[in-house]
Amino acid sequence: MSSVRIEPSNRCTPSNKQRDKLSACIFIGVEKNLATLGYFTPSTKRIKNAKKKIIQFSREIDGKKVELRAVILPSAEYGLPITADQDKYLALQKIIADIHRQQGIVTNPIGFTSAKLLRILGLRVRAGKNYDDIAEWAKRMTLTGICSEGVVYFAGKKAWATDTFHVFDRFVSYGKELPDGRIADKNYIWLSEWQLENINSNYLLPLDFDAYRRLRNHIAKALVPLLQIWLYASREHGRFEKRYNDLCQILNVRQYPHVSRIV
Repeated sequence: MSSVRIEPSNRCTPSNKQRDKLSACIFIGVEKNLATLGYFTPSTKRIKNAKKKIIQFSREIDGKKVELRAVILPSAEYGLPITADQDKYLALQKIIADIHRQQGIVTNPIGFTSAKLLRILGLRVRAGKNYDDIAEWAKRMTLTGICSEGVVYFAGKKAWATDTFHVFDRFVSYGKELPDGRIADKNYIWLSEWQLENINSNYLLPLDFDAYRRLRNHIAKALVPLLQIWLYASREHGRFEKRYNDLCQILNVRQYPHVSRIV
């Protein structure tokens, strides 16, 4: 099976000036499962025709290599989550990180205004379409399913789950009725149990959101959390290898048969 090798460059070693800039960066904690599942498909266009997206994983259990998988199940109306949805999800993680830092614990529901999310993303707060996009994003995140066959980790229980989940259990937009009968003064989302458990257990991946926002290529954005985990896990070897067909699955790109086209 052919594989793609990724090696950190010596040029990545930061200078003193770069270290000063790095220390000034604000890192947000992103829940690790969603960062590694391939939940967000790198694309600039909506993907509405796909019935499911299957991601294969390999893990060593009791000395044996076991093949596992996650199945992303999109809704018929909103399709698969893509790069733009990852942008908004990471912006929400910044809001959640602030709550976690201030209160020590994150509980449902989590309230936020669309304007605040847009400011974090550096998008126009007076463009009506941007507000519509946020509402559609929240619905997509609520309706997209994750069928985990031993790939979603519950940090509190210290167990790998085989079950079907959602990222958001519920979404109520501004002006709609809340469960207690009140009218929502902002947007509210209810994180799934495994998201809350892992966030409060600090099962998080630190991510430089400012650096992420400067990226323009959607595949580069998809690779940011993946490479961070892959390269860290293989840091003793100084390189990381991924089977080519698995990488194509995660990135939703065409699998070429010839080496020249692969490169």
